[in-house]
Amino acid sequence: MSEESNLLDGERPLGQYTVGVLERSLEGHWMPSVMPLSAIVTNYRLVLSPHKKKYQPATLPSHFIGQVNMATRDRYNCIELIVKSGHRLCLLMSTGKLDDLYHDLSAMKAPPPKFHFDEKIAQKDIERLIAYLENQHRVASTRQD
Repeated sequence: MSEESNLLDGERPLGQYTVGVLERSLEGHWMPSVMPLSAIVTNYRLVLSPHKKKYQPATLPSHFIGQVNMATRDRYNCIELIVKSGHRLCLLMSTGKLDDLYHDLSAMKAPPPKFHFDEKIAQKDIERLIAYLENQHRVASTRQD
């Protein structure tokens, strides 16, 4: 999505970030995911993809995100996205730009009616992203054993 040609008419980039996702361990503690993600925020959507691997990006349209909250999970400051599917996605950054990401996510708005994002695709994208993160966690756990 780095090319302007991938943007919809009237869509503009608000920010690009490298984020981690907080995951809850089996013991109930929060820890960052193994693989960082590239997060591109536009005025209409959030696009997440692994930072260094070829992978179909997960696109979350603004209307699919129910809430954007600053939160603390254990010792981690993060942004909690509550999506309409019921999933909660906690994003964190090590660069100190968490406020910038929060501001950009809060500035997203629904696109004009002529642009319709399919919510079924957004649901599948978030499920695919969760499966990818779970797989990365399994691979990392296997390497530590």
